[in-house]
Amino acid sequence: MLISPRVAAPPACHISPPAAVASPSRGGFLPPAAAAVGSRRPRGGCRLLLHSAPPRTAAVTSNVRKRQAEGCVDRDELRRLCQEPNPEAAVYLLDEMLKRGGAGALAELAPEEQAAVIQACGEARSLASLRRAHSLLSRSLPGITTPILHIIVTLYCKLGARGDARRALEGASRPPQKEQEDGDEAKRREAYDKVRELHEEIRAVGYVPDTRYVLHDIDEDAKGRALMYHSERLAIAFGLVSTPPGTPLRVIKNLRICGDCHNAVKLIAKVTGREIVVRDNKRFHHFKDGACSCGDYW
Repeated sequence: MLISPRVAAPPACHISPPAAVASPSRGGFLPPAAAAVGSRRPRGGCRLLLHSAPPRTAAVTSNVRKRQAEGCVDRDELRRLCQEPNPEAAVYLLDEMLKRGGAGALAELAPEEQAAVIQACGEARSLASLRRAHSLLSRSLPGITTPILHIIVTLYCKLGARGDARRALEGASRPPQKEQEDGDEAKRREAYDKVRELHEEIRAVGYVPDTRYVLHDIDEDAKGRALMYHSERLAIAFGLVSTPPGTPLRVIKNLRICGDCHNAVKLIAKVTGREIVVRDNKRFHHFKDGACSCGDYW
């Protein structure tokens, strides 16, 4: 029995070679032989087309990536949003720049670019956007310049947010956090030194600690030191190192002043020449020249 090869061939293997196949990459036609080869390996051909980009396209892509890395694209987009104006989108872009570039990302913005964002918020009368832009600039920049701060405060006042304007000015005049903490620590040490100095001065004029007011079971010297650091004495010492000579001091205490402190403060008022008013939970005590207005009926 004779079988025709054309009939025996599997249907899936029967491919009629076309006369010509269009080439999408070159805009022309492939010859029949090349088309037949391409039809046998369609997946390989697609993979080749994906991985072989023309040199000019690769150069443009590299240039765009470089500009994005330098922030040029973001700054161009920021200027466009400010000109529209679209403050919500501009502030959102500032936030994205800050997230991508870290704390100093917005420091590269020119002063006129910072001012453009703030003014866009003012033109749109968007107080929420103005607050957000102010917060982002404060977090990223080492310090908002005076012209930019003036624009922010002016717009706050125009939009009726005088409290925000006041806080913006107070924040600009406040020292950095670390310097503020260092100053507080130095003042605290100075107050403790002043307490010890006062203790020596009042001892010289007859002060003797009354240790009956110390309820802890410790030795006599420790009881004297405990009395020396009572809260009202620390408050008075802090006032002495923080105010000019002759300034009256006023101390408010939520507990009753103890008898030893009452005697000590009378002598402190005498050696320092200050008028000291202590308000405890019972009455006012006006100490002056070694005496108290309560007549020692404390």
